[in-house]
Amino acid sequence: DVIDEPFSLDDFKLGLKPFHGEVKGVLTRGRLVSGIGNAYADEILYEARLYPFKKVTRLTAYELVSLHRAVYSVPAKAVRVLRERVGDKIHRKVRDFLKVHGKKNDACPRCGNTITAITANRRETNYCRHCQPGSLLDK
Repeated sequence: DVIDEPFSLDDFKLGLKPFHGEVKGVLTRGRLVSGIGNAYADEILYEARLYPFKKVTRLTAYELVSLHRAVYSVPAKAVRVLRERVGDKIHRKVRDFLKVHGKKNDACPRCGNTITAITANRRETNYCRHCQPGSLLDK
């Protein structure tokens, strides 16, 4: 679980070894770390500045460090915000603090470019093409 004690970077890298798919898909499947859904995967990848459709096997050492850090920092921040704003009203869906998920056509909070949305496998992926560069042809 992403709220539990984090994996070390070495354990995180080892945990990624069996996976060859796109980084967003690996995050949302819950086999590496449980508790990451579509919205938080978008936010984690934005924080790590990673193209959502990049293959896990093509991540650089620097990208792995960024991803490892974001996998734990983004959900931890979300929990703090939600506890503060929602309290015991768990049924409320508060997402206005998210930076890219659900923000199609809004300005990127980091660079001001437009947030892009791509739908694949009935899931919408939101990301900034400038901050998270990549190409579907170069996965």
